[in-house]
Amino acid sequence: MPNASVVLSPEQSCNCSCYFSNQKHNVSDTEQRSKSKTKLCGLVVFYLIVMAVEIVGGIKANSLAVLTDAAHLLTDIGGFVVSLFTLWASGWKPTAHQSFGFSRIEVLGALLSVQLIWIVSGYLIYEAVERIIHKESEVDGKLMFPIAVFGFVINFIMVMWLGHGHGHNHGHGHDHNHSQDEKKGPMNIIIEGAYLHVMADMIQSAGVMGAGIVIWVKPTWLVVDLGCTVAFSVLAQFVTLPMLRNVFSILMERTPSDFNVVGLRNDLNGIKGVHDVHDLHVWAITQGKNVLSCHTVIEPNVNPNEILHKIKELCEGTYGIHHVTVQIEILCPNP
Repeated sequence: MPNASVVLSPEQSCNCSCYFSNQKHNVSDTEQRSKSKTKLCGLVVFYLIVMAVEIVGGIKANSLAVLTDAAHLLTDIGGFVVSLFTLWASGWKPTAHQSFGFSRIEVLGALLSVQLIWIVSGYLIYEAVERIIHKESEVDGKLMFPIAVFGFVINFIMVMWLGHGHGHNHGHGHDHNHSQDEKKGPMNIIIEGAYLHVMADMIQSAGVMGAGIVIWVKPTWLVVDLGCTVAFSVLAQFVTLPMLRNVFSILMERTPSDFNVVGLRNDLNGIKGVHDVHDLHVWAITQGKNVLSCHTVIEPNVNPNEILHKIKELCEGTYGIHHVTVQIEILCPNP
């Protein structure tokens, strides 16, 4: 059956397609960005202090595990600085050539941050293997332990601070999507990345504490220090895998894995007056900013504007999609 497309007026189209540019969204986006900047600045300051303590203490204790922790902190600081830049840049206003704005810079920043972790972790694994082969000199476990305790306490405080006010559950079921979207906030991919960094550092500090106790009691068991270096370098890389998967999904414009696109299609087809929905696409500009476009075939004698309004309400209220582009096609009977 042939279809006839309906072209909406500019005023009608704008209501459904300009969410990223409207004043209400900009205010919310700015508030979230400000909170994220504050947390990242706090992380940089605290991590600089901890890193300085661990570098001095690691050299004196001759502990590669402690120096590994300090090196990971250095990559974290570099990642946080990159994230601060991306938060600033993602606030730039949309232009004629960047109509969606610059939010995806956040994703590129997260990718760069992960790459830093992999590069430094790879080097530290190489260094640990070299020490194991050549049986380097003794390690001061008595000094190693309190340094690790200090790092663990700071990381624990940072984990609690980052977790406060930011949801880390990204589930998008059929219901309550909008409330979950509000908890996450538009800057969540940056804060989630920082949260993963700090969690990995806290676990590593716990491992170094254990290694310090073992070497304190058994000074000849130097392999424990090097084993911790290898194990926690691998762990730091492993922790980044979910973030990498999320980054590549966004860059490939894949439908978010936690989004119920089948349920959305069924709900759209269930709207009274809708005959069929095709060319349905849902993707993310960045985490928490989903976009939808589709073609909707409607029955004859149905008001296209009413259908458009119902689709917009469904997408916003149930699925948390505020940027909706719909082409209405009127079903024409066979001649």
